[in-house]
Amino acid sequence: MLICTPMFHCSRMAETDGAKVQWKSEWKTDVVYLHVFPRAMAKCVPNISPFAMKLETWLRMNDISYEIIDHMGFSSKKQSPFIMFNEEEMPDSNFIIEYLSKYFKKDTYPGMNPEQKAVGRSFLKMVEENTTWSIFWYRYVEHMTEYRNYLKFQVPEEMQEKVGAGLSSSVKDRAWKHGIGHHSSEEIYKIGSDDIRAISTYLGEKKYFLGDTPSLIDCTLFGFLAQIIFVPLDFPMKTVIQEECSNVLDYINRIKEQFWPHWEDQQL
Repeated sequence: MLICTPMFHCSRMAETDGAKVQWKSEWKTDVVYLHVFPRAMAKCVPNISPFAMKLETWLRMNDISYEIIDHMGFSSKKQSPFIMFNEEEMPDSNFIIEYLSKYFKKDTYPGMNPEQKAVGRSFLKMVEENTTWSIFWYRYVEHMTEYRNYLKFQVPEEMQEKVGAGLSSSVKDRAWKHGIGHHSSEEIYKIGSDDIRAISTYLGEKKYFLGDTPSLIDCTLFGFLAQIIFVPLDFPMKTVIQEECSNVLDYINRIKEQFWPHWEDQQL
């Protein structure tokens, strides 16, 4: 059963990164309290964070009870999303999934052989460590003004532009430290586009990325590619999907229809 209520009242507090993380007074055992950037920040997708989208898709895919907690803060590792589970904070989407899969006895790659699992992990890392920067660079660094039409910061209107400029500067700095920010914009988009082509080639005509059974890599690809496909910005990677990789578009829409049947209801 899925429990998704963005507003909450709290009586317990926990420390993460100097901020107070709020606990619902009626918290329940074995319910995942998924702390994400507020749904109200996003248009066209349920959450601006591809990592949050990946994690929530995995919870839905595995029928794990969870509740959305709108939260602007970060975990003790300075990451978002994170969860509170049985009174414990757990940061990082991959470590969260690893823990929950063991706790609930869910296989992240059900029925798959070691070679398929290796492929899944490789593409997961490619998307999270590489492709994502082409998305972030386009919307935060080069097109922040345009992207603000699909992003609502939780601050007064007169501060929207200032907060957007600060986020743009922060992402640019992080990309530089990562290394990808040393490239030109055209080179960054070529990296992202070539990643899309690789995804398309391996996907082929399969229903899911690794065959007939959905797995963690499908959640990951959906979480990230949804940010390109469903947000009406002119991402160069979107052009590649539309003109060269129609199988990727069909694939993402299949996952959306199966695991997000009430997609519009998730956009506040």
